[in-house]
Amino acid sequence: MNLFVHPHYFVFGLFLFACLVLIYFASEKKRRKRLSLLTSNKLFSNLIPEWSPARQKIKFGLFLLALFFLLTALARPQWGSQKRMTTPTGIDILVAVDVSKSMLAEDVKPNRLERVKLSMGNLLEKVQGDRLGLVAFSGSSFLQCPLTLDHQAFLKTLNDLEVGLIKRPGTNLALPIDEAARSFSKDDSDRFLVLLSDGEDLEGEGLKRAKAAAEEGIKIFTIGIGSKGGARIPTDPVGNSNSNFLLDRDGKTILSKLDEQSLKSIADVTGGKYFPLGPTGEGLEYTLQHLQTIGQQKKKTQLSMELPIERFQPFILLSLLFLIVEIMTASAKTKLFNRSNASLCILLCFFGGCLKKDNVKLAEEAIQQNDSRGAAFFYEAEINASKELDQPIDSRLFLNAGLAYLEAGDLDKADYFLEKALELSIDNPELQSITLNSLGNSYYKKTNLWLDQQNVAKARESWKQALEYYEHAIQLDGNKKASENLNSLKRQIEERIRSLVTTFIGGIWRDLNGDGKIQKDEPFLNGYVFWDKDGNGEHNETGEPNINSDENGKFKFEWISGNYPVSIQIGSVLADKNTTKNIRLLPLFPPPPPPMNPAQTKNHFVMIEKPGTIELPIPYRAAPSLQGKIWSDQNGNGILDDAEGPYDAGTLYLDQNGNFQFDENETSFKPNKDGTFFHVVPPGQYSLCLKTDNQDANVTFPIDEKKAYLTWVNFEAPSMGLDFGVQDDSGNESENEPAEPPENSENSNQVDSSPNEQDETDSDSPPEENLPQEINALYERLLQEMESKSEPLEQDLRMAESPNSGRDY
Repeated sequence: MNLFVHPHYFVFGLFLFACLVLIYFASEKKRRKRLSLLTSNKLFSNLIPEWSPARQKIKFGLFLLALFFLLTALARPQWGSQKRMTTPTGIDILVAVDVSKSMLAEDVKPNRLERVKLSMGNLLEKVQGDRLGLVAFSGSSFLQCPLTLDHQAFLKTLNDLEVGLIKRPGTNLALPIDEAARSFSKDDSDRFLVLLSDGEDLEGEGLKRAKAAAEEGIKIFTIGIGSKGGARIPTDPVGNSNSNFLLDRDGKTILSKLDEQSLKSIADVTGGKYFPLGPTGEGLEYTLQHLQTIGQQKKKTQLSMELPIERFQPFILLSLLFLIVEIMTASAKTKLFNRSNASLCILLCFFGGCLKKDNVKLAEEAIQQNDSRGAAFFYEAEINASKELDQPIDSRLFLNAGLAYLEAGDLDKADYFLEKALELSIDNPELQSITLNSLGNSYYKKTNLWLDQQNVAKARESWKQALEYYEHAIQLDGNKKASENLNSLKRQIEERIRSLVTTFIGGIWRDLNGDGKIQKDEPFLNGYVFWDKDGNGEHNETGEPNINSDENGKFKFEWISGNYPVSIQIGSVLADKNTTKNIRLLPLFPPPPPPMNPAQTKNHFVMIEKPGTIELPIPYRAAPSLQGKIWSDQNGNGILDDAEGPYDAGTLYLDQNGNFQFDENETSFKPNKDGTFFHVVPPGQYSLCLKTDNQDANVTFPIDEKKAYLTWVNFEAPSMGLDFGVQDDSGNESENEPAEPPENSENSNQVDSSPNEQDETDSDSPPEENLPQEINALYERLLQEMESKSEPLEQDLRMAESPNSGRDY
């Protein structure tokens, strides 16, 4: 062990002493020469009694001694040693999990991938104190969870792994090794990769890349999953009975077999070990126990480390003492204060590191103990102390505080301190580049958080901001870390967003012919669609997002999900009624897949098997309806005269049993004040009758014996002109203005079942006795209202506030 840490200071000291001696004697010689021009040497002592050449030499010698001890302190003398107690740190372990389709094979229960999750979750306690990271791979790979001591975060990420997470098929064992090499710290001497796979290296690059990893100091422990005999790969959803299996191009069933040889070769070439997973995960347990043993040895080495003792303090005191003695002369007493200040400034300049502030020192100790939040607290305390003393604040304090909060996961505070560091480091491009890269890392983390919340719009905003910070850092000084982060961010986030997003494209239109296809003569309808979270068919404006269609009824929005397949229920509402007085438009919904009851359909139930583009047409049709009016036939001639007004003192009912009597179980409704009525019913044949409130009133129209209408209705084919004339002499007639005579009053025995002008339907077509499944649910509420003698149906078509741009669900 060397006595001095920096012995080169003595070489510098010899050179400095020689220069000072030469300067001293040269200046003395020059001063004597100048004094000799004024007086002789004999008279000099009389003129300046306090002058003494010997005293000047002593003072110069004291100064040289002070300088010598100062240089000795700077050389950092050390002797003796002491044991330094440090917080033990573990090792870094990256776990790479195969998520190819072969991991669905069930030669281990419940299947290969689920067995890995269960085994790893049960064994986390065996790696306490070690940092864990997660890599997912198949035909490509990416880092799912960076190295972290937060094992719960690691476990959550592991449980989220699913087959199909990576869209590129196949198994390439070289890719997770590449990803691990990029993820490990360059200064970490202990780097371990645990690779779990069935070993079917379809690309054949695993062994070649493992040899390169061995040169980089990475040890790979491989875990084989599956059986040598192989197993079929089911394609049915997990949890269902398996009846379909993955086939090759020739239509033969594929058998996924465990390739132990590939996994053993990869482990052997890097100095690792191979274990089969086993039915209960015992192979993974052996691997983690072995790694834990290595970690314990590393901890013991750290705890027993002896550090030398710094001994610079006495030399500083001696240097200060000789400086004080040097200036304590009769001629210099008046300058003592000024020289003391000068000496103090010199000491502060040389030994600023020895007087490091307590908060900064505590922050550095917290970082060594992996306490990022504690370090951030001490840095922030030092910043606040400087503010209270009105002292300038070093921009590095803000940078360190921001980095500590970033490591602790407090992204808002991290952004605040990093932005302040950016403001204060305008004249320091290197520091600005580091700060910009750190801000990019912060927004990268925010992007992942927004994706976890299924908010693509916010994720893209954060993603764009992260890209900008990385690019600015590269422009400043070609920051290599920022360049690596930029490329990694583009690849990872793009793959993740693409693997989660489904785009819905659709339109709202009036389906005149009922074929479910948009025809040229069928008009589009302006409205909006909404996410029907509770499935009740009604739009809750506070909790159910919605998006407006454009003027042509077209709409587009994105849906994001962390897992597929997934279902979503979409409802729709017209922006206005898009109807006339005699037309009511209703949406048609397709029946949902079993086991849901088709009669309960109240929205569009969409099952999303995988991300992509889905077309969602939303048709509306004119509802089947009974329409007409009742007038007060004062002269009883069955003809509506100009002087005769409306009549509303009666009840209309649908005669179900053919007795032409109003029974309690029959649907009924009241006319409006002006005598008109409009009532929506399911498609079919109906017998419409009128019961007057006054039993003595006489129904004069229609003029047939039953005084009723037998009619048939369907979509786009309402039954209109169902007029009634009533002669009531009781004085209860309405005093409203007389109405126009009905168009079909002369042909009262014929039923007007003609469609509206937009769709021609044969009125003689047979009634539909059985209602199709896709429209049953549309009339569930209508029938309930009719049974309860409710007023004519009025649909709630309120317009909800929504931005014109798409809304991410």
